Amino acid sequence: MPLEGSYAIWNNRGGSGKTTLTYHLAIKFALKNPDKTILLIDMCPQTDLSHALLGDDEHKQDHVSQIGTMKKDAMVFGEQKFAKTVSGYLDLYSSQGLPNNVDPRTFLLNVSKFNAQLPRNLYLLCGDASIELIARSLEQKRNQTASVSQFGAQAWKSITTSLKQFIGKIAARKGIKLVVFIDVHSSCSIISEIALAACDKLLLPITDEHMHRNGFEYMFALLYGFSQPSSVYYYYRHFSFYYRAKEHDVRLPKIHLILKKSNRNATNKDNQKEWEFIFEVYKKHPQAFNVAKELDLKTLDEFKREFVIDISEETSANQIVRQAVRSHSPLLTVKKNANSNNNNNRNSSSNLADVSTPSTNSSLSKTKNPKIVRSASPSPNNRNASLPNVNANCIHKSTDALNESSSLIKQDCLSLNSNNLLNDELSVYTQNEQINAILYDELLDKIASSLNRT
Repeated sequence: MPLEGSYAIWNNRGGSGKTTLTYHLAIKFALKNPDKTILLIDMCPQTDLSHALLGDDEHKQDHVSQIGTMKKDAMVFGEQKFAKTVSGYLDLYSSQGLPNNVDPRTFLLNVSKFNAQLPRNLYLLCGDASIELIARSLEQKRNQTASVSQFGAQAWKSITTSLKQFIGKIAARKGIKLVVFIDVHSSCSIISEIALAACDKLLLPITDEHMHRNGFEYMFALLYGFSQPSSVYYYYRHFSFYYRAKEHDVRLPKIHLILKKSNRNATNKDNQKEWEFIFEVYKKHPQAFNVAKELDLKTLDEFKREFVIDISEETSANQIVRQAVRSHSPLLTVKKNANSNNNNNRNSSSNLADVSTPSTNSSLSKTKNPKIVRSASPSPNNRNASLPNVNANCIHKSTDALNESSSLIKQDCLSLNSNNLLNDELSVYTQNEQINAILYDELLDKIASSLNRT
């Protein structure tokens, strides 16, 4: 199967750390899987993910604004120009569909060509601040009648699945092993609906502050039509996303993981009623969760072991994790694995051939097939697989031992790129921050391993 996985990172509330998680997880997954093509799609109007990946040019001008305004890398199709962004693609699709002579790879940016710190198998469909303006046009066209729409009676389905078609056409290229991560806007606008309809699985980051029953009822109602918070407006349900998706046979993603960010004062008893509510939803509607048929989760503890990964506030919000995003860098790598995992090496190959922007008179259908690297042995197919104990020598030591030698962490565990963290020495960060960065990296390993589960 050419599309090996497509994941939406979404919560219908802001502030849950979606973009930071998407950034670090995609880089980690690309480093662990150099034989795969990793595609990131930025569906947030703030374009934070795209900025973090691409950074600025040598004149300190941000690449994202220049690409979005077509000052650089515009895509030419006939006599028209389109930005190499998600808005550019959706503009093209909504006006004339996806023509056979348009190679969707033309819209993609090889991230390493803008930012040499990042893996060569990482590609981006760039975000665009104009996406909310495009959204208004898309909504109008999606609801056109068959006699008016160029898509006929399939207008709603065609536009809702426009991004899914984009992904499918790339995945259909011979030999490509494609894995997609989409940073989804926290609203449930048409842009979020297009993003959610493009994915098979959902990663749901939440925080303790966001855990209340009404919030989960609203989310389940939006996406799956479960647990309607009120029957007052039941008559209007046929306008809802889940209702229309079912009506037009549009598949929605299944919940793959719940990533719970806990504050330092949280206890096991906190939010117990909310977890019990989620478990009740699972028991009534297991089809909304990505669970193996042979598993029979009878208790809340079993459910949490299968679907929930806890991320402490200290690990996810520490300065190294944040600074890595601001400096457009990977988080860290373990030294003894650095050579095997670093696919920025010039001897490694990219999965997806670069497609240069064609001239006005050239045909997009003449682009070459991508250069393919055959797969290595697969990772363990286990959602919560045990992690290799690569950092045991620096994490599982007593506090006294760590205090005796802070250089142990630098020497035995961390290998940061020369341009990483604004060229600062690692020693400027406290020992706890260094340890928490390692723990966050291990959590990323655990999440990445879970993605190999079908």
